[in-house]
Amino acid sequence: MEKHHQHSHGCAQCSCNNPVLEILKEELFSPENVARLKFGLGKTKKEPPQTLMISGGIIRPMIGGLTDTVEAIGIANGKVQKTGTKEDVSAFMNEYFPGFQNKELSHKQTLLPGLIEPHVHIVPTAMMTEWIDVSPFDGQNLKSPYDLKSVGATINSNLPDKFEYVILGRGLDPSLMPFKHDILKKELQTIDNTILDNIIQHRPMMLLSASMHTLYLNTKALKLVFDQNKDVRDKYITLENYINKTKGTLEQSLEMTPAMKVVAPQIVAMAVDIDQYLTELFRLANSRGATFMYDAGLNAGFETLLKLYTDINPELVRIGGARLCADQTDVDKLPKYKQPTDYKPVYYGHVKVVSDGSNQGLTGYQSAYYQCDPPENRGIFNYPQTGVPPNTMPPNYNTLIKAVVNKDWPLMIHANGDQAVTFAVTAYQSALAQYRGAEMRNRIEHCSLLTPDHISDMLQMGVSPSFLIGHTGYWGHAFSKVIFGEKVRMLDLCGSALAAGMRITLHSDNEVSPLGPLRMMEQSITRIMEEDPKKLEVLNEAECLTPEQALVAVTYDAAWQCYADNWVGSLDVDYFADFVILAQDPLSLTKKTEQFMKMRDIPVLETWLGGVQVYAGDAE
Repeated sequence: MEKHHQHSHGCAQCSCNNPVLEILKEELFSPENVARLKFGLGKTKKEPPQTLMISGGIIRPMIGGLTDTVEAIGIANGKVQKTGTKEDVSAFMNEYFPGFQNKELSHKQTLLPGLIEPHVHIVPTAMMTEWIDVSPFDGQNLKSPYDLKSVGATINSNLPDKFEYVILGRGLDPSLMPFKHDILKKELQTIDNTILDNIIQHRPMMLLSASMHTLYLNTKALKLVFDQNKDVRDKYITLENYINKTKGTLEQSLEMTPAMKVVAPQIVAMAVDIDQYLTELFRLANSRGATFMYDAGLNAGFETLLKLYTDINPELVRIGGARLCADQTDVDKLPKYKQPTDYKPVYYGHVKVVSDGSNQGLTGYQSAYYQCDPPENRGIFNYPQTGVPPNTMPPNYNTLIKAVVNKDWPLMIHANGDQAVTFAVTAYQSALAQYRGAEMRNRIEHCSLLTPDHISDMLQMGVSPSFLIGHTGYWGHAFSKVIFGEKVRMLDLCGSALAAGMRITLHSDNEVSPLGPLRMMEQSITRIMEEDPKKLEVLNEAECLTPEQALVAVTYDAAWQCYADNWVGSLDVDYFADFVILAQDPLSLTKKTEQFMKMRDIPVLETWLGGVQVYAGDAE
């Protein structure tokens, strides 16, 4: 269990923004460090796009967000040229693109626009490739068992060869371990330095939580940090005091940064093959049908790396993102926003503001206390002010949001807890009241715990939600039984949002949860909690999407929300020929027993980007 956030709501600026993104920005992207990262020896030759007519099977171009089928689609020069009947498309291609190739799909094979991941963290995920994976995921499924014993076995089977290296792990998630049974209630597993010492004692070890808001250290690592960081020594005076006060559980930037600074050179050394790791990440996305990734937290360093990569490598995915702003200083540096008209790799669509933490990490900001320990914990809010009561929106947060909007930037505000969502809605209302510029596609990220009033207010302002839908399948059981209780009925109100007339999207927040738009569709359709797959227990049936609604959310509306709807999200004429061929139509799975744990495993046979095949799966 992640411990209660220690500093009060009234601290001047607690820097609770995503600590890993902040630390990586400050520590790793000096010119010297960037020069050490390997980015090949020059531009790799890029394949020319193919000229094709594809017919047969099931073709859903999603034009206008409709799931209607067409008989054929014509592709040339990397773009869609014609859709319609096989006769019409053939005649068109013969007239304008003679010599085109015919591609015939079999009966069940299904062609869709490339699927979209509208909220991921590309560079941090790639940079941590060599860290030991101690997450609860095996592919897109939960590991069984997943407990301290299995985590210990994973660590001891994957120790770094270099003995001088600190053991670094990623994805640790106590909320998905078996609950502890106290006298009156269930509690989440507690992890501290003594527990980690039972896994490994003779080498320093740091394990990053899945939420990326907590770093767990064994005693050897605590000693290393104390010995090598003067700020820690000045604050805690003695090693014994440092151990007793933190118990190896470091939360947010104030506590995590000293430890991360100690291992910063090692992080750079482990990420030296960043070019390869980015390629591996993009190919994984391709293998799951994704052709577009929107990074929800770009900074100057991340942008530099991604542009270096796209300059010399064949394109595997389209990349856009949101510019991370942690405080007023970041906002003051923003230029006036101009909406992108033509696609260029690593374009900006939004400014990202992180207002709170993670619900499963017990740091999402709530209006009432979490049901589980630690007692009297409402989570955290990142923009507190002295003298402002906990349930009152701090003026400095409101000022920051207005400043972003005044520069015409669309916003995506990270808000997990219901109080954080309330603050986000209120800030939008204040900022947009006097706004008279171009229409904005403002977003609330995760938007986990909603009320009908939230939905009504968001609809009125044109603010749309993007749901971390893995909350329902992966964490639903923990939310229901330990973390929230009945409040879990407020979680990811996808059906209510659509019924009100909103446009929604689904995201993975990778690597908080695995890449996989088909899996995200499945979890939004079934909402079955996966802790015990045999129970088929549905979390709030009324919020289930239809397969058609889910498909729109990972294609057409995802492109719209990311300011990419002039290029991708459908296969309309003059759009990029970015598409995926599946072995089966996900819309043909109409029963929960057909969908659950099956839709995510529909084989991806081919993935294409701009008329170039970038992935070939097993045809069988």
